[in-house]
Amino acid sequence: RSLLLLIKQNLNEGWKTGLCSVPPVGHSHSLLALANNTCVKHRFMELRERFTKLYRKKAHLHHYLHIEGMEQSCFSEAITSLSSLIEEYHHLDATKGRFMQDSPRLSIAR
Repeated sequence: RSLLLLIKQNLNEGWKTGLCSVPPVGHSHSLLALANNTCVKHRFMELRERFTKLYRKKAHLHHYLHIEGMEQSCFSEAITSLSSLIEEYHHLDATKGRFMQDSPRLSIAR
């Protein structure tokens, strides 16, 4: 039996986040995020779909466009970035189970 107790994760949701009650020294908050990369792509696709529906109608844009430095092109860039992120997840999903020679590995800086 494992002695490590983990939060039960809903795999359909894609991720869990939690605000820790005792932050590290020198910080006001601490956040824990657990992600399942096989589900996150679908959440991003839903987000893009909802955003696109609102953006086509120019809904809520006036709240953001009056802020200095915020332009309508920022929203176009955001949806382009989100679409490219979805494409990257799609590519990773397609290569699941196959070893890729040039796949990036996590490196720990010392």
